[in-house]
Amino acid sequence: MALALGLTVTDISARRQLNLPLMGEPADQVMSPRDELAIGRDYMRQIRQHLNLVSDSELNAYIQQLGERLAASQLDPDTPEFTFFVVENPEINAFALPGGFVGINTGLITAANNEAQLASVLAHETAHVLQRHIARLYASQGNTGLKTAATILAAILLGQQSAEAGQAALLTGIAASQQSAINFTRLHEYEADRIGIQLLTDAGYNPQGMVQFFEVLRRRIALSATERMEFLRTHPLTTNRISEARNNASRLANPIGVQDSIDFQIQQIKLKVLHSNDPHAMQVALAQGHISNSEPVRLYGRIVLLLKAGMVEDCLPLVERLNQLLGTHSAVRLLTARVAIANNDSAHAESIYSSLVDIQPDNYPATEQYLAMLSGQRRTDRAQAVIKHYLRNSLNPVPDVYRKYAEVLRQKGRVSAAHEATADYFFSTNDPREAIIQLELALRSVEKQSNEEARISARIMASKNKLRRNY
Repeated sequence: MALALGLTVTDISARRQLNLPLMGEPADQVMSPRDELAIGRDYMRQIRQHLNLVSDSELNAYIQQLGERLAASQLDPDTPEFTFFVVENPEINAFALPGGFVGINTGLITAANNEAQLASVLAHETAHVLQRHIARLYASQGNTGLKTAATILAAILLGQQSAEAGQAALLTGIAASQQSAINFTRLHEYEADRIGIQLLTDAGYNPQGMVQFFEVLRRRIALSATERMEFLRTHPLTTNRISEARNNASRLANPIGVQDSIDFQIQQIKLKVLHSNDPHAMQVALAQGHISNSEPVRLYGRIVLLLKAGMVEDCLPLVERLNQLLGTHSAVRLLTARVAIANNDSAHAESIYSSLVDIQPDNYPATEQYLAMLSGQRRTDRAQAVIKHYLRNSLNPVPDVYRKYAEVLRQKGRVSAAHEATADYFFSTNDPREAIIQLELALRSVEKQSNEEARISARIMASKNKLRRNY
């Protein structure tokens, strides 16, 4: 969706090179980056409540890393960070929200033919962020612009749940706005394409990836007259737009770049096999080489399907072959561990998990899957040590780790600490009110006039003061 968010990039020369808005422009006067962040956090709370977000930590980590790679060339260390997330939805769609939150549907991931195409969509949405399109729309239209922006944001949420509802909300809002606002948002799409292509190139990708994905969409439309894409309602695909994107990509000095990666192929095949309506046909297609040119990718997909069906014995020779081909890859190691657990070989799984978290201490998928095994074995001391190891070594911990920490602490009978860990989860998901409630519950569980009571009381007071200032 053509929505840009408030991230402040202080590298003036870089902004001028890409024609990015500078601080102090009209957009900043009517809606500051801080305002955009607050708005985005509010929408993310609604998204977590109402949309089906993907819980697969490996896929989430992949998308976050891909998005960060694209944004890296334009972000100053002091700017708010991007959060990329995946929505469980077969529709082809992606969108950005104020505050640096970018969502992408599983349907779009499976529709892309390679990583460059997927990266082009994330680059487009990242460009909306850097261009601050929502703030600029508001600045250009005054109160009418704010109303239109709010309508577009609401249409995103409705469109993710019902394409018809999203379209109705979008059309209603646009009908009530001025034609200049419509033209302004159309201009945003061309800007996001141009900047997105530059971001693709800076990240080392083939800049033609965006044009290629446009062609994918156009072919899908031509093949199915009944297929409706929410993506195309919010990202109109015209011949002029495709031509301009192709020209912009062709003008860049290095038109080659990265086209694909094993990481993309593994995450995509996993989505495809788990969402297959005919697992047997999928298994046959993978075995006969009709899907993917990569043997490791086909093996990975076959193992995931067999494991889901409980056919563990059939997995074992495939796992052995996969490890011969790609045994050092983290996703392969994790899949091997899951097969080992299903085969009642927890010692093998333990050796894999322990090695991974030691070598890659900020690897959340490895940490999460290790914790799941430890939880089943009720090894709370080891689980607590694994979580602390991850938190010490991760600059940006995945919020869900705090919920898992709370579960471990409850199992150990540490009620107050469990409430504090839950509070940390809500703080990390930008829900300070719920976090304060958890801190107050923690306060009730500690000894009166103790150091713990004083510490938690001080934390509650500081949190309430910050809430008053920011909200």
